[in-house]
Amino acid sequence: MSIRVPAFLTRRLGVLTLGHFTIDAYSSFFLPLLPLLAQRLGLNYAMVGGLTAMASLSSSFLQPPFGMLADRLRRPWFVAFGPMIAAVFMASVGLAPSYEVLVALLVLGGVGVAMFHPQTAALAGSTSPHRGLAVSWWVTGGTLGWALGPAYATAIVHRFGLERTWIAAIPGLVMSLALLVWFRRVAPHAQARREHAPFRELRPVARSLTMIYFAVVCRSAVSAGFATFLPLWVHAQGGSVTRGGWITTVYLTLGALGGLLGGWFAARFGGRRVVVSSFGLSAPFYALFFLLPAPFNLGALFVAYLVLQASLPVNVVLGQELSPRHAGIISSLLMGAAWGLGAILLFPIGILADHAGLEVALATLSALVIVGFVCATQISRHPEALPLAVEVGETAG
Repeated sequence: MSIRVPAFLTRRLGVLTLGHFTIDAYSSFFLPLLPLLAQRLGLNYAMVGGLTAMASLSSSFLQPPFGMLADRLRRPWFVAFGPMIAAVFMASVGLAPSYEVLVALLVLGGVGVAMFHPQTAALAGSTSPHRGLAVSWWVTGGTLGWALGPAYATAIVHRFGLERTWIAAIPGLVMSLALLVWFRRVAPHAQARREHAPFRELRPVARSLTMIYFAVVCRSAVSAGFATFLPLWVHAQGGSVTRGGWITTVYLTLGALGGLLGGWFAARFGGRRVVVSSFGLSAPFYALFFLLPAPFNLGALFVAYLVLQASLPVNVVLGQELSPRHAGIISSLLMGAAWGLGAILLFPIGILADHAGLEVALATLSALVIVGFVCATQISRHPEALPLAVEVGETAG
């Protein structure tokens, strides 16, 4: 009896998803090590929040330039080097002798993340007529890597020690080599795309794109904030570094499942409805995290994140459908610049944690789910794609 593979799950999508899984595992690699690094380097909550914010300056805000570059090149080879750069620098955090060096390693590793994401998101969306399901699968691969990164990090440290985290770079090096070989077999763009003013061309869909953008900012701030501070919260409750790593892994894994379910629901009920529902339904569960006793509070948090992450792939698809020809730059805005702004918000959250306590800071952070809900309700119910004349690059005289 043969197993039937879904029609949208092509070999190209499989390669892109595996690459996304690999590189995002390095993005979360340092999270469970924060208690150890904070103790060794004398870090407070503000400095910890600053780590995620500074890393996002490169991994997120460099995505739009790389997205525009990828949209113009016939064959964007630089994408294949992303996992290698991320692996080498992010897996070396255990070698950092100071806070400044730790920040530098995360920022440099973030360059590899920025190189990889925009173009592979666009390629994933073009692998199948079922764009929503294809992008959902690709996003789920990344969120699953993000989820398992903490478990990978704690396993490496448990086996080799904090000073030898660089050993963890090996899968990233292998993945880059595989992508280089694979890119030789990928057909280049039929014609290099040379739009000179992509942002000007996106003006007709600016309102819907702006609402999607700020909804993503709110979601990413809550997502990155809890992923960053959850290991420290567990440690403050008397848990070990290993326990914090595994709790973070379970939390992030359920988020990956939420992303996969979000793509499935969007195909049946519409993307906008999924985005609005994910914010609205997750809000009460985040509130229960602060109201319920252990272990029920963690259960509420897990459900909250599963529901919230259902909007992750749907946001990207909604943006790409506004202008498929600008899929690279739109993906970079919604997965790069929006995620980066959300991560930067963690710096003031860290300052608040130092002055008012970690739970107060996390409660304040979770209130962004309400802001995201308001933004989601303002997304046009029937967003119009760019006119065909703009899509094919014609001008009006």
